[in-house]
Amino acid sequence: MLKLAQKSLFISTVVTLSLTNTVFAQVPTQRKFTVAQASNFTCAPHLRTYVVKSLSTGEFGGVRCVKFISTKPGSNIPRLAWYGEGRWGGNTYRHVGHGLIRGSKIVGYASDINGNGEDANGNFPGNLNIKIISGHKIQVTGAWDEEWNYTDTAVNYTPLSRPTKCGGYFDEYRVSDLVGSRNGRGLRCVLRVGARNMTWFGNGEWEGTTYSHLGTRSTGGYGAADICAAPFGPTCNNFSFGSLKLTTVSGGFNVTGAWSEKWRK
Repeated sequence: MLKLAQKSLFISTVVTLSLTNTVFAQVPTQRKFTVAQASNFTCAPHLRTYVVKSLSTGEFGGVRCVKFISTKPGSNIPRLAWYGEGRWGGNTYRHVGHGLIRGSKIVGYASDINGNGEDANGNFPGNLNIKIISGHKIQVTGAWDEEWNYTDTAVNYTPLSRPTKCGGYFDEYRVSDLVGSRNGRGLRCVLRVGARNMTWFGNGEWEGTTYSHLGTRSTGGYGAADICAAPFGPTCNNFSFGSLKLTTVSGGFNVTGAWSEKWRK
């Protein structure tokens, strides 16, 4: 996505959260942002839905499915991870990102998923500045110029079609059942920038039932949350941190615990 030129509408009276260990061990309080003509999209119930607009113009730009994580400054455990998609000026994009605490800031890293008809194909290796204003508002500046507003109602937004490719900025894995007992297949787009093998977007189908999810990790281990809205799939599960174990093997990972999957390049 393209950085918008002006930031003149930034509200100087917004007070940011203090970047202390105590604050970063907490999940921000949810507060509602009302969306006009809400109709058909939500990341809920296992991820938080944010509506995106330009800080400069107020233009609607898409949606973000966000997971907050407890972490500490300097750790490679993300403070937040997200899947995002939408349209800027008619140009479609889709990306995965996470924010890491570096000093007194949250530094954002993201990469565009590409190869499925998306217009954008960008990589953002630490040039995003993330401010969690509160649980209901996040601002992203630097290479982007965005404000994310939390909503607990459906958004009048039509998602892009399901991706089948990750593009060149990800470690891309094809998924099958680890022991061969289930029919199905999947895709895993694992983020490289910031901290490798920490955050991913996945989709696929098992026994004919489709799913999509955002995966990441905490100090307790890996977890994932399904995006339950159409066309992401009807599967709507949550896998708590520590319920998934990724074991490095030749060509990829074996995933055990709540899942039994083979990820291979």
